[in-house]
Amino acid sequence: MSKKNKNVKKRVTFSDDTTISSHPTHKKKDSNYDRPPVYVRKTLTTVPFHLLGLLYYYVKISNNYETLMLLLTLIPMQIAYLVFQFNRSTIYGNKRLKVNIPLLFITAGGSVLLSVPAMIIIILFGAPFVEHLFQTWLLALHASFLAYPALYSVFNCDFKVGLWKKYFIAIMIGGWLSCVVIPLDWDRDWQVWPIPVVIGTYLGAFVGYSVAAYI
Repeated sequence: MSKKNKNVKKRVTFSDDTTISSHPTHKKKDSNYDRPPVYVRKTLTTVPFHLLGLLYYYVKISNNYETLMLLLTLIPMQIAYLVFQFNRSTIYGNKRLKVNIPLLFITAGGSVLLSVPAMIIIILFGAPFVEHLFQTWLLALHASFLAYPALYSVFNCDFKVGLWKKYFIAIMIGGWLSCVVIPLDWDRDWQVWPIPVVIGTYLGAFVGYSVAAYI
């Protein structure tokens, strides 16, 4: 027997798939390529300072707490916040996502639709059903458009809902905690429905967008 043949090591295998042993990482790489991770960078650029400005207008400047005017001001400012701040801090895989212009409008429509189940949930939590239905719907619209950047990101990142749940939860908790001042006998004009809850949802959104990337 030649020296060359003596150096050949015999190997027994019970697998017909030689690709698995030869390229063990392909499956993992393909999986990461199809569904790459998504995260929000820890940066001050995600802090929505405009929400504090809107609250100052609502509480100190507006006449009789103009909830509808506040909403009409919120919508374009949330779009601008998403385009110039929040989206630039969102990393999907190894790249920063570009703004999808058609998706901006689709998400705006989705926010309006989201206000319907949000209104139902608010009513189930004890909001007036008939007497202040329009005001309750306005509150639901505020909550939905406060969630607009997170909702856009759900659509833009292949419906990876898990990361963005914190933003929705922060808005909900802020509104829920603010309800405690309504039944108090202080007889203040800002205790009228839904003014305290609107303020609470804005504060919840401010905290959520400021700290969610860190938790």
